[in-house]
Amino acid sequence: MIGELLIVVYVLIAIGVGIMVFFKTVSWLSETDRTVFPVPFYSVLGWGIVAFFTAMVLESLVLRFSREISTAMLALAIVVGPIEEGAKLLPFVVKQDENAMTRWHLTVRTALFFGIIEALMYFVLLISMGNFFGAILRGVVVMFHVAWTAIALEGALRGSLWDGYLKAALLHCLYDAPIMLIYPLGGLAGLIVPVSIAALIYINGAVDDAFGFAVSYARKLVERKREMYAAFEERYEVLRYGDEEMPGVEEPEKENQKEENEDEDPEGFTSLP
Repeated sequence: MIGELLIVVYVLIAIGVGIMVFFKTVSWLSETDRTVFPVPFYSVLGWGIVAFFTAMVLESLVLRFSREISTAMLALAIVVGPIEEGAKLLPFVVKQDENAMTRWHLTVRTALFFGIIEALMYFVLLISMGNFFGAILRGVVVMFHVAWTAIALEGALRGSLWDGYLKAALLHCLYDAPIMLIYPLGGLAGLIVPVSIAALIYINGAVDDAFGFAVSYARKLVERKREMYAAFEERYEVLRYGDEEMPGVEEPEKENQKEENEDEDPEGFTSLP
């Protein structure tokens, strides 16, 4: 009985945190659109579909080799994080010809589309079961997928995609664990609730850190490109004019001589010999 009660409490907390993560992520996505070069919608659409069906196929294989529902849910609780977080990172890993922030933006948008597809499928399923409240609430937690991917990509921008991926996969597993473990463990699934609540609290704070670091990273790249462009222009002018005077620039000696002449003859006339 206590275990079931803990799971109910967890669901309520997950909804509350989901709402906060939703609004935070929407705000950060708007900020990144102003900071990072946009990515084509068709590219986001394509990668979102690829990521979703990749995850679906891999999860179906796990379920296929599980004879009982309890075994299947136990296995899924372990692999859902690694599978889905890995699938959403496909564009970042595959598109090596693009710069880091373009791949970051594409991957974050892929995660958003992944979450939307999943939410729509759950929405249809829950509506068919008559669970209208659950169908509406399922849309609130869409942004968890974006948050996990942003956390994974923060690791990539800091130099280790592997570390970021493992962190995101673990957080994802802990998020799903209390619900998925009800089937194989019953009330004992409540034992994982405190850890899952801690994961929710961490996710809520990590969203700001992950997006904030990405925006700062993008701004530094822009500033670095400006400095490189300025240095290139300066070098180009030197190579173009060589030892000649560049337009608008006078040698120091000539500039001093000009000032002396102006002091001697302020009206600009020269004396006759």
